[in-house]
Amino acid sequence: MDTAAALPIVNWIFWGALAGGTALAVGLTEWWGGTTSGYRLFMAWVIGAGAVIWLASELRVSPGLPDDPSADLRRVGVWIFAGLTLAYLVASHADWPRMALVIGAGLLGIGLLVVMALGGGTDSPPLLAAVLVATALALGAVNAAMLLGHWYLVTPKLSPAPLRRLIWLLVGALAAQGLLVGWSVMMGSGPLLDSGVAWLTGLRVAVGIVLPLAIAVLALLATGSVSLQATTGLLYIGLAMIMAGTIGAAALSYLSGSPV
Repeated sequence: MDTAAALPIVNWIFWGALAGGTALAVGLTEWWGGTTSGYRLFMAWVIGAGAVIWLASELRVSPGLPDDPSADLRRVGVWIFAGLTLAYLVASHADWPRMALVIGAGLLGIGLLVVMALGGGTDSPPLLAAVLVATALALGAVNAAMLLGHWYLVTPKLSPAPLRRLIWLLVGALAAQGLLVGWSVMMGSGPLLDSGVAWLTGLRVAVGIVLPLAIAVLALLATGSVSLQATTGLLYIGLAMIMAGTIGAAALSYLSGSPV
C-alpha cells in the first residue's frame, strides 16, 4: 500500500484506538468504583470529542481500502459508537444509569478496529487485529489514568486504587503488544527487518512499547507516595510515547504489510 492510501487509515486507527480504548477504560473505572463524579463527567466529554473526530475520520477513510467488504459495517458501527457516547454524556449529566453505555461503546470501538484489521491491507489480518486490541487498551488506559491523576491534586484523600488499576491495565496491554510484535517478527515478517525499515521497527518497539512499559512500572511504584504528582507526570510522558507508537505502528503495518 502506498503512503497516500495508508495515511487516512492510520488516522482512523489512531482516533478509533483512543476513543474506543478510553471509553472501555472509563467504563471499567465506573465498574470498579472509587472515582469522583467530576472525573466521570469530564471523561464523558473527552470520549464524546474523540467519537466526533473518529466519525470525521471514518468519512474520509473508505477510499483507502476500496475492496474492503466490511466498509459499510464499519461506517454504521462508528455512527453507533458516536450515538452511545452521546447517550453516555447525557446520562452522566442527568446522573442516570450509564455504565453499560460506556462499556458497550468501548467494546464496540475495539471491535471496529478488529473489523478494520480483518478488512485486509496486511499479510496477517488476525495478528494485526490482536495488535490493535492491545493498542487500544494501552492508549485508553494511559489516557484515562493520566487525566485521573489530576483529580488527586484537588481531592488528596481520594484512594489511589482506581489509578493503580488503570496502570495495571496499561502494563498488561503493553506486555501483550510486546509479545504480539515479537511473534510477528519471529514468524518471518521479512519487511520489518529489511535494512531500510529495521530501524523503524526498532524505534516503534522502543518508543511505543519498551519505554512506556518501564514508565508505567515507575508510575505504579510512585503511587505509593503521599503525592501523586510524579505518577501523573510519568503518565504524561507515557501517553506521548504511546500516541507516537500507535501512529508509527499503524503506518508501518500498512506500508510494509507486516503487523507491528
